[in-house]
Amino acid sequence: MKYNMNILNKTLDNSLHVILIQKPDYVKSLFMLGVPAGGFDVVQKNQDEIVKHSSGCAHFLEHQMFRLNQRDVTQDFAKMQAQTNAFTSYTETAYYFQTTSDIEKPLALLLDFVENLDIDQQSVEKEKGIILSEYNMYEQNPEQRLLMNTWRALYHKHPLKIDILGNKDDISNMTPETLTQFYQMNYDPSRLTLVGVTGKDINKIMDFVIEHQKGVASKIQGDIARIMPEEPKEVVLKESIEYMDITMPYVCVAYKLNPVDTIMDAMRLDIALQMRIDSLFGPLNPEYQTWMDEQVISQVAFAECDFNVDHGYVIFVAQTYKVQEFIDLVDKLVKKIKEPIDPSIYHALSTKLISQNIRSLDSFDSLAIEMMRAHFENYDYLKSLELVKEMDPSVIEDLCSHLDFSYRSIIEILPNESKSSK
Repeated sequence: MKYNMNILNKTLDNSLHVILIQKPDYVKSLFMLGVPAGGFDVVQKNQDEIVKHSSGCAHFLEHQMFRLNQRDVTQDFAKMQAQTNAFTSYTETAYYFQTTSDIEKPLALLLDFVENLDIDQQSVEKEKGIILSEYNMYEQNPEQRLLMNTWRALYHKHPLKIDILGNKDDISNMTPETLTQFYQMNYDPSRLTLVGVTGKDINKIMDFVIEHQKGVASKIQGDIARIMPEEPKEVVLKESIEYMDITMPYVCVAYKLNPVDTIMDAMRLDIALQMRIDSLFGPLNPEYQTWMDEQVISQVAFAECDFNVDHGYVIFVAQTYKVQEFIDLVDKLVKKIKEPIDPSIYHALSTKLISQNIRSLDSFDSLAIEMMRAHFENYDYLKSLELVKEMDPSVIEDLCSHLDFSYRSIIEILPNESKSSK
């Protein structure tokens, strides 16, 4: 029993995939039902048919799904002593509940409302106002605005440049027919994955799910594929400046990097580059406190990378009055990325990352998300946790040595009063 967990995997007759994880002695249970369709799924292919969806379909549908027989299922979950929620990312949408009570009734309800679409014109129109308000709220958040401006500066065609919520026109023009088409292509049992994390008997739960799904048939012929546009290497804008009602500027120095061939290659490179970045732009660097003291960076300062088979980037973000000094600092740090990492700093980062991975297995929602995502992307999540143990300073240096930092964008959000001085 690795990591003190029992895991049961099964694909049912209707092609619903079920992953049940038993964590002995735990009272809490969490069940998550997800589909591999999110903000990136603007263009999809089913056999020879290409379908273009409105941007924001996945997120809009998530908001609409908590209805069954014209009832708000949230109240029904509450009566069962279960809390429910959902999220939409760029690559998936998931619905889940957690409880310390009986699981059969809320689990049946979770399957029922996700596998049955219940929308009408009135519910769609009502949701438009809610989502547009959410959109406007994000627009007024300088950190959110900075990141969206970053993706728009980096990417010509990649759907990263489109907010997960969609653009305003697509949200305003959303129809029940548009959402139904998206639902029918993506919410088939053959596309859904159910993940349960519980202390209860997972064999009995599997029997329950199998019985529940006997009357639910798959209707999709063939596989649904996400179609990603071909993206140029060059950035869209080398510099982007916007003004908002803020007191201290925000700045992001962003590098557009090449995608990688496989998801495992992406995870290896993610780990290696993030460790190298953390060694340079983090408290383990003795100069970090000096940058704080000199106000080149503030409490709002971070750097992160992300790689996949369709994109790659690294960003350095800070809220600072010394914008140019921060940009100059990042330029110096990036030149050091390909240099060897200090062994003592590597050891500290490696120990921290291994500890975080182990602790994450006790976070039910995190574990469910990662197991679901791993199934969607066809890799073993528990094996991926071991990738950090494959790292050493020489491996990190080798992986980082191939990176091309030629394509850079500088994105700024400045106070309104500074506009006149530009």
